[in-house]
Amino acid sequence: MKQDPEQTKYRRIILKLSGEFFGKQDSSFSTKTIEYTVKQIAAARKIDTKIGIVVGAGNIIRGRDAQGLNKIDADRCGMMATVINGLILCSMLRKAGHEAKLSSAIAVEGIAERFNASQDQAFYDAGGIIVFGGGTGNPLFTTDTAAALRAAELNADVLVKGTKVEGVYSSDPECDTHATFFKNLTYEQVITKHLKVMDLAAFNICREANIPICVYNFTKHELADVISGKDLGTIISGG
Repeated sequence: MKQDPEQTKYRRIILKLSGEFFGKQDSSFSTKTIEYTVKQIAAARKIDTKIGIVVGAGNIIRGRDAQGLNKIDADRCGMMATVINGLILCSMLRKAGHEAKLSSAIAVEGIAERFNASQDQAFYDAGGIIVFGGGTGNPLFTTDTAAALRAAELNADVLVKGTKVEGVYSSDPECDTHATFFKNLTYEQVITKHLKVMDLAAFNICREANIPICVYNFTKHELADVISGKDLGTIISGG
């Protein structure tokens, strides 16, 4: 049954996904996990929510981990890798019958259209699923920052960060069994508690634009449930 749009909490979202959801470095791509990702996005789209996705590239290469390269070139390799992930996700969304577009912050002629604020806004507003690759188009910035930028540019209601844990904790819950889970946080609390939600540049963009951030377990919960406003994950807002 198609959900009543009036019951949907968020109508416009940017979803940030790590490259880990596409695979791992010992096996860069997993058809099973990518198909799961497509199903999550497709189910969320059915409740009349406009969706943009910013992808990372940790399954292929992380700029900070590249050996033998200077920082700038390493980051450029990472940006190119996000275009590969974006192309795969976009292709599989189209295969599943969805209208999807790959937009890249760096020019990849014949493969991905260069990000264009007005054209991408129109595609997004019309209900097309837009996948963003290439990060911000500049080295030294993370894909978290790219997600925050796109959320601000597309007037998103929320930036949703899919992770492999329930939300934001006082420390890494996989390493610290006594880590405290936070259900709701203000922007100021995240800063004063030195919580690792996303990099500071990305966080400040969301704070200045007053865009809430939802951090939740993408592997366990339905994206559609998050969009509907169910009590999942951690919500960070102005309070």
